[in-house]
Amino acid sequence: MDIRVIENSKYVLVTEIRGEEHSFCNLLRKTLLEEESVDFAGYMIEHPLLASPVFTLKTKRRQANVVLREGLEKMLARTEEFRKRFHQAASQHETE
Repeated sequence: MDIRVIENSKYVLVTEIRGEEHSFCNLLRKTLLEEESVDFAGYMIEHPLLASPVFTLKTKRRQANVVLREGLEKMLARTEEFRKRFHQAASQHETE
């Protein structure tokens, strides 16, 4: 993953996320929209074979880069929880 910042102001952050597609961007969008200070979180991929996603985050009252960092940390915690539960379920299935 390679990230290029296109716009960075207090309440707006626009980045190009090279090496990612819909799965990552949609999860990030959904996670960020849970935060009440987020006005808009979305992404656009001009052409799925030729372009990288451009992700836009607009916030109110809180700095966009802080909200993004917190959202990424929340995503990481959720994926870790999923990994733990998956391994628990898989190990129970193996012993049966």
